[in-house]
Amino acid sequence: MRDQITAAIIALGLSTVPGLAEDYSVSLSVPISGSPEDAWQAIGDFCDIDDWHPAITGCALKSIDGSVHRILTLDGGGEVVEKLVAVDQGGLSYTYSIVSAPMPITGYTSTVSITRGDPSTVNWSGRFKSDDPTMEAAFTGLYEAGLGAIAARFSE
Repeated sequence: MRDQITAAIIALGLSTVPGLAEDYSVSLSVPISGSPEDAWQAIGDFCDIDDWHPAITGCALKSIDGSVHRILTLDGGGEVVEKLVAVDQGGLSYTYSIVSAPMPITGYTSTVSITRGDPSTVNWSGRFKSDDPTMEAAFTGLYEAGLGAIAARFSE
C-alpha cells in the first residue's frame, strides 16, 4: 500500500494542468484506546513519522534559518520538506507547513493532535491550495494510511 500511495502522490504531482488554485481542507480522526500520553509518546515527536506512517521511509531533522524542518523520504522515492510551526505539548498537538514537495500544492499547513476523551482521538487536518483537484483525494489517502497505522497500533 505504501508504494501505491507514494506512486499516486508523485504521479499526481507530474500530471498537473495549470489553472486557478482552489482551497482544499482535509480533516480526519481515528479513535484510540489506551492513554493519549502513550499515543503522543509514539507520534508526537516531529521526526517520528517514519516510525508510524507506512508511506514515509525516512525522516531527518534540519535547522533552516533558525527553524526546525524535517526532510521526509517517501516510500518509492521523492522528498518532502516540512517546517515545524508550533508545538503544544500540553495540548498534544503540533502544526507544520510544507516548504517543498513533489505535489502541485501551495500554502499547505497541517496539525496533528490528540483529543482526550473516552475514547481519545488522533486528529490530522490540513489546508492547502492546488490547481489539481485530485490533491484532495491524495491527501485524504495519505491521512487515512497514517491514521490507520496509528489505530492498529493503539487498538484494543
